[in-house]
Amino acid sequence: MKSNVAKYQIVKQYILDQIEKRIYQPHQLIESELELTEKLGVSRITVRKALEELVSEKVLSKKKGVGTFVNPLPKYLGFKPGIGFTSEAKNRGLTPSTNLLRLAKVAAEENQATDMQIHVGDPLWLVERIRYANNVAVSYELEYFDYHLVGELTEDICKQSIYEHLKEKGVEYEYVDQRISALLADEASAHHLNVPIGSPLINIKNIAYLKNGKPFNLGFALYQTNSFHLIHTVYR
Repeated sequence: MKSNVAKYQIVKQYILDQIEKRIYQPHQLIESELELTEKLGVSRITVRKALEELVSEKVLSKKKGVGTFVNPLPKYLGFKPGIGFTSEAKNRGLTPSTNLLRLAKVAAEENQATDMQIHVGDPLWLVERIRYANNVAVSYELEYFDYHLVGELTEDICKQSIYEHLKEKGVEYEYVDQRISALLADEASAHHLNVPIGSPLINIKNIAYLKNGKPFNLGFALYQTNSFHLIHTVYR
């Protein structure tokens, strides 16, 4: 079984690499199952499993009687971490959407209080969301906002851009501290991001600060790596 999983992952990665290198172009018909079987030296069942996963992840689409095509959505969607998801998606010509899992007012625990420079027990908004670009699940987010600094939040606000809402109120971030690491998807994150358990994820912790240096937002985000990558520009 382990061998079978490894083989279909190899097929899947081969196809993703072809898309990344632009060998497979958007709307292009890729090789048939038989051609991939012969080229990669695996069984047709293995190829079919890889294709089915890529179809479910919206990287590919199938047309009965014709074959399998590359979707117009590029495999890799470059996102700059630390910038609002909604505005970043729109800037790249993508349609953002949100599945709001939870919105609640909670009391700050010790770790949150330390990161946000507040007292244990101070009120925070907890916002749990899945963010989508062109209906592809891109990130799972768990965020905390300082209630005293951001005021009231509603479900409608949290389904759109919280940062845009805060900007209209005069609450804008000046800079963001980040800690970026990698991990493997567990059952919960795999479910949220529609990826297999054990898939590589990018794990980002953000702390956003106002101009006066006061933190107002602590966020934790998991990004799937099947449909996009992060872009980080470093200036001298």
